Amino acid sequence: MSGKRIVIVGGGGTGDPAAFALRKRGFDGEIVIISADPDRPYDRPYLSKEFLRGEVDETKAFLHAEDDYAKQNIELRLGEVVTGGSLAARTLALRSGDAVHFDVLVLGLGGTPRRLPDAPDADNVHTLRSLRDSAVIRQALGPARRLLLIGAGFIGAEVAASARGLGKDVLMLEASSVPLGRALGEEVGQIYASLHRSKGVDLRTGTTVQTWHSNLNHVSGVTLSDGSREDVDLVVVAVGIEPNLDLPKSLGLPVEAGGVRVDARLMAADGVYAGGDIALHAHPVLGRAIRVEHWEVAKGHGRGIAAAIVGDAAPYSKIPYFWSDQYDVGLEYRGHASGDDRAVWRGDREGLKFSVFYLRQGVVEAVLSMNDRKTNEQGGKLIESRKPVDASALADSGVDLASLVPAAG
Repeated sequence: MSGKRIVIVGGGGTGDPAAFALRKRGFDGEIVIISADPDRPYDRPYLSKEFLRGEVDETKAFLHAEDDYAKQNIELRLGEVVTGGSLAARTLALRSGDAVHFDVLVLGLGGTPRRLPDAPDADNVHTLRSLRDSAVIRQALGPARRLLLIGAGFIGAEVAASARGLGKDVLMLEASSVPLGRALGEEVGQIYASLHRSKGVDLRTGTTVQTWHSNLNHVSGVTLSDGSREDVDLVVVAVGIEPNLDLPKSLGLPVEAGGVRVDARLMAADGVYAGGDIALHAHPVLGRAIRVEHWEVAKGHGRGIAAAIVGDAAPYSKIPYFWSDQYDVGLEYRGHASGDDRAVWRGDREGLKFSVFYLRQGVVEAVLSMNDRKTNEQGGKLIESRKPVDASALADSGVDLASLVPAAG
């Protein structure tokens, strides 16, 4: 690969780790990161937690010091939007009018926060995706008395926990019967809801905004589907993202199921790789194509793409993992399952120290843990084994999970 030019589009969880991993692996050609974000790459998990609460500043949030890019000979082009290109010509077109040549292309495009179609474009209605989004919300939280959060997924929940930590009243709406029910199942969703209610969050499930009440360019309140009228000072909409697929589509890459289809080595076409939120990855361990919208997965993809580019023939096989800290609860999740899979509980759910194994035909597909890190780590080995497991043994805290992992070979 010496002398080649690698262009990375997207400076987030996939793009930045890919660039630095390439240098660590000895790649000595050109590396260019093109990012639509005006800020250099930052650690996105801070945005809903420590940075939002004012516990860390921008310097801590950035992934690298500014001069690290020059030291590693990585060209960083910020605030640049790629509008199209040609795989045949190996070029990308920028909104600025420039054309950029590449030998190898890496796409870490991430996603754009969904907005509610009927929500007003008001000065106190926000989404959270970028460092600047978080800075704006952090400033607005200062004088705010009551925050309306729409969406009780992980971003919404982390913002709710942060706002409660700052002493703010929080009204959180979730359209479904429980938070995260589709991903984690009804019972876990109920525990998740109880946690937030116990911390003073006014969580209303099965509830949506019926009418927005605005004064000039400022939302002052809402009427909800339960008939209540609620006053609010600040609104954060956290109802997921839309993967950024316009560029892959314009390049003719295979797009399906909300993502770019990539093989086991994260390759979408000859010399073209995709990772993070947009990647529909043919996972070699799980045996199916999965797309995961979490920061740790994106980082792993970036490093896996770097390995593939420099000639590592091994497929990218790391099991998806993410974590979320809310209040005094540490949540970890490994694998990839749905709320329809069989849930097997282990531990003390009343004391919020437990794990839930998700089984499909007896095989562990995922494990979710609250304040139970060791079990989560052992659960990862059970996922990797792809062997059926006795559910009663999983549920019995007296059984050593290591004894359930098949011996190698």
